[in-house]
Amino acid sequence: MKRSFADILQGLDSDRAQKVARKLPAWAAVDGLEIPSALSLEQCSSSATAAYKASLPGQAVSTSRSGQLPDPIEPCPISTILDLTGGLGVDSFAFSQVAERVVYFERNAELAAAAGRNFARLGAGNIEVRCEEVTPETELPEADLIYADPARRDAAGRKVFLLEDCTPDILTLLPMLLRKAPTVLLKLSPMADLAMLAERLGPTLREIHVVELDGEVKEILCLLRRDAAPSEPEIIIVTLSGQAATAAKLRASRYPSQPGGWAPPVHEATGGHGFAAVPPAPEDCLHFRLSEERAAEVQYAAEVRPGDTLLEPCPALLKAGAFRLPCARWGLLKLAVSTHLYLLPGANQPLSAPGNPFLPSPGAKTASSAPGNHLFKAHRVLEVRPLGAATFKTLRKSYPRAEVTARNLPLGSAELQKRLGVAPGGDVHIFGCRLADGTSVLIVTEG
Repeated sequence: MKRSFADILQGLDSDRAQKVARKLPAWAAVDGLEIPSALSLEQCSSSATAAYKASLPGQAVSTSRSGQLPDPIEPCPISTILDLTGGLGVDSFAFSQVAERVVYFERNAELAAAAGRNFARLGAGNIEVRCEEVTPETELPEADLIYADPARRDAAGRKVFLLEDCTPDILTLLPMLLRKAPTVLLKLSPMADLAMLAERLGPTLREIHVVELDGEVKEILCLLRRDAAPSEPEIIIVTLSGQAATAAKLRASRYPSQPGGWAPPVHEATGGHGFAAVPPAPEDCLHFRLSEERAAEVQYAAEVRPGDTLLEPCPALLKAGAFRLPCARWGLLKLAVSTHLYLLPGANQPLSAPGNPFLPSPGAKTASSAPGNHLFKAHRVLEVRPLGAATFKTLRKSYPRAEVTARNLPLGSAELQKRLGVAPGGDVHIFGCRLADGTSVLIVTEG
């Protein structure tokens, strides 16, 4: 049965309906788009993550052709992108804004038919729909880039985590894919272990992108190149917000006017909102390699005092395993070996304005090399108390409402909040953690 976005949204409670509308704002605004099932809507990429993926092929194609990083002012035109696991078509539609041709594959006939009709309504005439499952015997056209988002559930609907258990089996397909395209982009589970991916995918793996959206790690993207010299893959941490750039910004920043040159198509049905493939700003990204993390020197804070600036790393930073790197890269002080919280050196340093870099700290060569607010959340320390029952009683009287986080303690955040007896919310955040000298404390902060 054909279902529209409006039908899907009406069947959800208000909170979920708002979440879905935020996920695909442009699609939700177009009349007549079909959704075969609510599950297909929930499992598809968001506008913001699709736009980020669509920002990668230009650089990947230019690099594969020249062997050097491309000039961002003169991106390399992309001829063909294959999407082997099309689903609802959100990623294919985003790719269609940066490629002359996109070939969408989907094994589910109902989903493929709906996607084809949706592409027509969205004005994406450069997407070819093929209802078939890609196997090693499939005759794929030559392409600049092949994209796949393997299904991470088995026939019984249970979640699977190994690459070979996903559908399609990427490890089996990979040699064939790299013969058909110089670059392959894989979307994998946010739960995937990065070191395991590097080992399983082998020497063609060049980049691992840890993509965070609105404070939650949504995707792990692996970019593989056929002719790249073997080297340690680069890890790229990216923080996105749900507000994506417009198509006009895409055309101005990535495809400047060139007489007689190809320009990406403009889809008037959506105005391009939510799908412009504009890369994140530099302060929203962090590039490093695991060997750099292992070699990074760490300095630990001798104490935490009222007036200090406590820095809480974003989920993507933690997922990528960049625990030591903030100390070496920006001169931050770590609270303990396994306590992934940091202090900005210098007594009573003021917080920076939202969206701006923090003030440069010792070890940061320039202001721009200091950590940005998108990689860390800054908190002003109000007081520090010993962890224990006596402190619980006094804190609940002083701070009846507070957010609570446990780090490097034998109890989790929910249990610590229960023992404190404080309600969630308010302007106070209480961190329970272990310090470098082994003592356990409660750090009361604002911000």
